[in-house]
Amino acid sequence: MRYDPSWLDSDPLPQLIDGRESREGSTRPVLDPSTGETPATYVEATPREVEAALAAARRTCDGGEWRRMPGARKAELLDAAAAAIRADARRLATLEALDTGKAVGGALTNDVYEAANAFSYAAAVARTLHGDVRRSAFPPELLPGGGPGLLTMRLREPAGVVAELLPWNGPLMTGSQRIAMALAAGCSIVAKAPEQAVVTLVELGRILTRAGLPAGVLNILLGTGETVGEQLVTDPRVDLVSLTGGTDTGRRVVTLAARNLTPVHLELGGKSPVVVFADADLDQAVGWAMMAAFVNMGEVCVAGSRLLIEESVYDDVVKGVAAAAAALPVGDALDPATFVGPLIDEAHATRVRGFVSRAVSAGDAKVIGSPSVPCSSRPTFVPPTVLDRVRQGSEIEQREVFGPVLAAMPFASEREALRLANGTSYGLNGTVFTRDIERAFRVADELDCGEVNINCHFAPDMNGGRGEPRKSSGHSRTGVDAYTRLKAVNLQVRS
Repeated sequence: MRYDPSWLDSDPLPQLIDGRESREGSTRPVLDPSTGETPATYVEATPREVEAALAAARRTCDGGEWRRMPGARKAELLDAAAAAIRADARRLATLEALDTGKAVGGALTNDVYEAANAFSYAAAVARTLHGDVRRSAFPPELLPGGGPGLLTMRLREPAGVVAELLPWNGPLMTGSQRIAMALAAGCSIVAKAPEQAVVTLVELGRILTRAGLPAGVLNILLGTGETVGEQLVTDPRVDLVSLTGGTDTGRRVVTLAARNLTPVHLELGGKSPVVVFADADLDQAVGWAMMAAFVNMGEVCVAGSRLLIEESVYDDVVKGVAAAAAALPVGDALDPATFVGPLIDEAHATRVRGFVSRAVSAGDAKVIGSPSVPCSSRPTFVPPTVLDRVRQGSEIEQREVFGPVLAAMPFASEREALRLANGTSYGLNGTVFTRDIERAFRVADELDCGEVNINCHFAPDMNGGRGEPRKSSGHSRTGVDAYTRLKAVNLQVRS
């Protein structure tokens, strides 16, 4: 048996609204990308349920039970949620793999770990959240002889009611990171699960409810962006919209939110460069480049999907990465030996294969190595593919694929490497491999992206901090800053 059916203990899966589970709408299937089977169903939120969730969030925000709760009390609940996630790690990892196709081993060691860590980190933030105090004075030109001094207290307040629109590529991890930080800030939340992957977010809502979160502070809705999402984004009771998703979706959300001038935070797509200089530790660079491109089947916004290599070592590095990619175990997401599972659904897998076939047929690249998947695999499986000497300006070099496809290109100089690295519309993430510390910082300074990695690719956890995306990758603050507003209180101080 691939999983314990009792782990999906309710069918259909419900909305969480004002502390209660609700099942008014029509059902939609939960699809297992590895097999095409339907292990469960969920109900799509009705307009009435969306209205009820918004009303609950607004009521709890204005009433202030959670917003005004002492930070230490908030932290106790957030720590309890972290402990519950760790205690249920195997089941949660299995459900995430079942729902999204991500390899269960990676889901256990990365996604569940990061989800629990998000709540632990948020608990520490809740205990220590503070503003600052600044001293100033009235100018003598305004008040002859000088005026009284001023103390300005800058206080952090919750952003209010947050509409949190979550992605399908890591719903448990990303959902935990966003929800935990919004709760630490004191916000009330209406979160919309992605229509392709709802299971672990339903479970997360249950975990927080059992931990004692007041009813209505967190509401979780299931359904499509065209229905549930648009109703949330256009509602004037929402104080902040937060989207993690694709660039086209981001444009649509900004347009809709503009009706009420609702602030929007966007973490969108990427086409992140991994730049390898000839003086780098090439074995280290090959290993990281493979991970950066193919972890979670490349369905990662910060995936290192462009590999830029100095010409003198280009062949060695690109062949090394291709050989490492070809050796990755491809198979059932619930098999502990799997590294590359299926993509989220057949439509997305077809889209990814289309990028590769167009690049090869147009002469924009050639496949290096012989990537393959087991002959019995379903159409959701796409092999980890390395494309050699990709033409600059081509579709495969410029557009986000969001799948296990790596575009490799040579460069002759540091200047050319930077021109190529900065030569797309994205600005999320970048990576540099070099032993020259001066070059490392020089290139990091010139890369036009929100986060730069030197001799590694991924930051290990939330304590590592996050940069702010640029260009078509979005615009947002990070951490608790994303869910708080500053209020300045000026106090006259007589001398």
